[in-house]
Amino acid sequence: MGIYKVHLSDLAKADLRAIVNYVASADSWDRAKYVEHGILSTIKQLITFPTMYPKDENASMDARDVRFVVKWKYKIFFFVKAEIVEIVGIFHTAQSPDKLTYYNL
Repeated sequence: MGIYKVHLSDLAKADLRAIVNYVASADSWDRAKYVEHGILSTIKQLITFPTMYPKDENASMDARDVRFVVKWKYKIFFFVKAEIVEIVGIFHTAQSPDKLTYYNL
């Protein structure tokens, strides 16, 4: 396939805002913007060959394969449908995997 379109779900956008706000309060605004840029750059890379990333066996369902890419300690969940990469959530790996049910994957 060619170039995919990437779409961030409302939940993924909320996750990113929460990450930025947390880093800003725990460290600095400059560090928060650095983290945001790093995550968004990683997401942008999904426009080519998104299916090369591994499936998350715990999150995948019969209806679709949920894949992930990791940037630092953040796991970015997505699935590919036609020519669209849907980012469904951004999850800090220190959190309990039980939180994955929050994403309705």
